[in-house]
Parts: sequence; C-alpha cells; structure tokens
Amino acid sequence: MAETVIIASNAVVAKLHNPSREAKQAVQSILSYKVAGADQDIRVINGSWDGRSSFFDFRLGTFPAGFVPLVAAHLRKRGFDVKQAKKPLPTPLGPVRPVIDAFGYGDERYDYQPEIMDRLVQHGQIIAQVATGGGKSRIARMCYARINRPTLFLTTRSILMYQMKDAFERDMGIPVSVLGDGEFGHTIIDSDGNKRQAIKKMTVGMVQTLISRLEVKTLAGEFTAIYEAQQKKEQRQLEAEEKRLKQLGLKPADVAAGLKVLRASQEKVRPSADAMKKQAQARVDKQAAIREQTINLLSKFEFVIGEEAHEASGNSYFEILRHCKNAYYRLALTATPFMKDDEESNMRLMASFGPIGYRVTEKMLIDRGILAKPYFKYVRLRQRPPMLTRTTGWQAAYRLGITDNEERNAAIVYEAIRAARLNLPVMILIQHKTHGQAILEKLRAASIPTRFIMGENDTDERKEALTQLADGKIKVLIGSTILDVGVDVPAVYLVILAGGGKAEVALRQRIGRGLRAKKTGPNVALVVDFDDPFNNHLKKHAQQREEIVRTTPGFGENILPPGVDFDFAGLGLAA
Repeated sequence: MAETVIIASNAVVAKLHNPSREAKQAVQSILSYKVAGADQDIRVINGSWDGRSSFFDFRLGTFPAGFVPLVAAHLRKRGFDVKQAKKPLPTPLGPVRPVIDAFGYGDERYDYQPEIMDRLVQHGQIIAQVATGGGKSRIARMCYARINRPTLFLTTRSILMYQMKDAFERDMGIPVSVLGDGEFGHTIIDSDGNKRQAIKKMTVGMVQTLISRLEVKTLAGEFTAIYEAQQKKEQRQLEAEEKRLKQLGLKPADVAAGLKVLRASQEKVRPSADAMKKQAQARVDKQAAIREQTINLLSKFEFVIGEEAHEASGNSYFEILRHCKNAYYRLALTATPFMKDDEESNMRLMASFGPIGYRVTEKMLIDRGILAKPYFKYVRLRQRPPMLTRTTGWQAAYRLGITDNEERNAAIVYEAIRAARLNLPVMILIQHKTHGQAILEKLRAASIPTRFIMGENDTDERKEALTQLADGKIKVLIGSTILDVGVDVPAVYLVILAGGGKAEVALRQRIGRGLRAKKTGPNVALVVDFDDPFNNHLKKHAQQREEIVRTTPGFGENILPPGVDFDFAGLGLAA
C-alpha cells in the first residue's frame, strides 16, 4: 500500500506531516541544486561535499510554498499518495470579467489575458511567461481588479514602478501608494500621537527599497563601519593637509611637523570607543524599528505581482516575499523565467511565485499580429581589427572588436542611415557610453537626426527621446541598457544590436524593442547583429546570440541567409 504524504502549506511555507525518511529524501532530491562556484570549494575538491544544497529543511520537513505543485507531482511519480492540507484561497472580491479600460474582452487575439487571470484565481501562485509585447501591464491590472484585495506590484526598476502607477491612476482611477524612490507610503498619526505607515489598496514598490529596510544590522558591524568611516575621514584630512603644505613649498621636515600637529588635533576630537559603540547601538535600534515596520506593512498585502520577475531569482525578492505571509495570491510576469546561470537563482523564482501556469510565446504573438514579424540579418565581418587576436582577453577584445571596430561601426552607421532615409525609425542598442558616443558623432556627421540616451538621463529625458523618435523628430535613437525594459516604441522598424554580449534575457528584451505591432505600415521588424569572428570570446558570444534566435519559434524561420540583404521593397518598406 502506498505511503500517504500530507503536505500542509500557507502562503509562505509548506511542511511534510510525519513523513518517512524515504519521502523526505525524495523531496530533498527534487529541491536540490548545484551551488554556484562549488567546483572551486576545497570540500568538493577533496570529496567531502558534492557541491549541492537544497531548499528542503530535512530536520523540520519544510520548504517554500511555491514548490508545492512540483513536490506533490514528484512524490506521486515516486509512488506516494499525496494529500494537501491548506485553507481555501481567499475569495476574489472583484467581478469575473472586470472592466479595466475601453479595450474590453472582444478581441480574441488577446484571449490569453483573461485566461491567465482565471488560472491565477484557480491556483493562487503562478508564473505567467509572457513574451515581450504580450501586455504584462494590462494583465497585472486585470488580475488586480479581479482579486480586488490589498496588492503590491514589485519591481527592481523605477521606470516600471512609475509606469504601473500611472497606468492604474490614469486608466482605472485608482490611487496608488509608492514604496521606493524616497517614498514609503504615507504616515498616519492617531489621536495619541502614535505614528504608523499606511498604504492604499494598490501599492507599487521597489525591491531595493524594501530589502534595505529589511536589513538586519548588528552592533559589531555598525561599530566597524563607524570606526572605518572615522579612519577614512582622518586619512582624507591628512592627505589634503599634506598637499596644501607641499604647495606652500615647505621642506619635508616642516611638512612632517605639520602633519604631526594635525594628527594630534584629530586624536583630541576623535570619538571614544564608548561613544562609537553608543552611536552604533542607535543605528541598530533605528534599523530594527524600520525592519519591524516594514515586515508589518508587508503582512498587509494579499496579492503580490512581480513584473519582469526573472529578476526575482535573486535573494532580495525571496526575502521580501517570505514576509508577505498573507499574500496567498502571487503572480510573476516575465518573458524569460529560469534563464539565470545558476540553479539556485532559477529555483528561487519558483519558490517565490510557484510554477509556470501559462505560456505566451513570441510565435503566438507574431502569428496573431500582436507582434511584428521579425527578420534577422547577421553581418559577416571581414577585416580583423589591428591588435585583436583569437586569445585577446575579454576586456581588450571588447574594446578592439566591438567599441573601436571601424568595420563594425561603419556597418552600424550604414544600416542606420539607409533605414533613416527610408523614414524607418531606428534604435541602436549599445553597452558602453564611448561606443554610443562614437556612433552618434558618425550619424550626425551624415546629417541624420540622432539622439543618445544613457543611464544618467532621467525618466523625463527618456520619454522625450522616445516621443521624438515616434514623432519623426529624430530618425535614430541610440540607447544603453536602460532601454532593455519598460520601453514601448511601436514606431521602431530597425533594431541594431550593436553591443554584443551573450545574456539571453537581455537579448530577448532588446529584440523586443522592435517587435511591438506597427500602427501604420507593414507589421514587420528588422534586426541586425554581427558574427564577431576574430576573437574566441566575441565569436562564442555571437554564436550564442544567433543560436538563441535560431531556436526560438517565430524568430528562427526568418533569419536571412549569409550575404542576403533585407528586401525593403518586398516588405513594403520602400517605394
């Protein structure tokens, strides 16, 4: 007779009830992962550790609740009779088909959006893998209106946070609280003068803000920080004084004497160990109060949405969500789940939000006309840059083979000029400021209206540049990684992947910049990349990028053969 395994769970943690050792070993196995960097650990080298860890606490029999479907399926596969013990999900308080905008539910091309909402209501915790351009923001608003309980929209990027805030306030007329960028809800003072932090029913928040407020500070750590800060301050004073005395033309002996006087004065005003300890304790107490306040606030949320939630794989998301003890509803929205380099990071995403509950692929969106049909051209470089060899190290290879590569940059400019003269808006995506600056100068020399935006440009400047591109006031927009996420530019027809690299998440995001459906003209997008053949690092990265495109349904079918150019006229992009 099969052993019965009972899994009890709440919103955060699951526990096996009186399991056998065999059942515990099965769960430990399915929740195990290879620890990043373990190959270099002396314990792995000498054979005393296999380099693996697990999300399962063998002694307590507990694991993150997001793994319950995975664990239950694995145990059943192993022959166990699995029963789950948990409270029913809180009843959604909104209508089955909430009205969130004028778009409604009439367009069958977008039928997956309410289906994701229904799947969330059914299961409580899911990842929605939605390709770029699939309407993640609208799905988030739809799910909020259906659940209609205190909700936290969580992101790592301020531009996404404010975009979501604007969408809720503009389209749905819902007031939104902010936890991030210097704001933390709003303060309420009761009749006795006690203060507490309050939030609206809908809240947008930054991971970085919340994780800093959840930090646990220790007396020893804060004392060390204060001591080291004092040491650095005194050293800067000494260096400044030495420079001043030397500029006065004093002899070395006189300079030394002057510094001795300064050291003596520093010693007189230097805080005592007791004073620094008292200051450290004050910091610890203040942070403890902030942490308690933050944990209390997180416990009020009943629904958490993680936008671009592939970034939830880091420990920060995991730490925040474990304090959302009443958030039985959790929705991760991402185009690229489980694409991190290490197993632990990928598993943290499921631990936080549950398994993939719905997939919306690029091909599905392309076939439905929601995304533009992409055509990929790979420029084959022929001239090896001087000083670049097969074995040149990565940093030098990047500079010689990409940033300063004259043939490559000339090809970038050629493609941009040709498209701009056909009135096709162009986006050139780079990684280094010097690279963007060099391309900007070449395009301006060719009289092509161009703008370059970087991380130092604020949100308003980015919006202005994107509007100029959409309105035709500029023909080319050069951008760094700030354009990877949260940018909707339907006008872009040509995307030039000028920055190289190998990260799959970033590649898909950058290709997605040109895939939004076109409001006028043919619904197509052109993408240019390079083979970078002259260095082992660069070549390998280029091959990885091309392989990702080649193996993606909806992309791979549209790679142009070597030497074949875009058919501008045949695609309806030229008169």
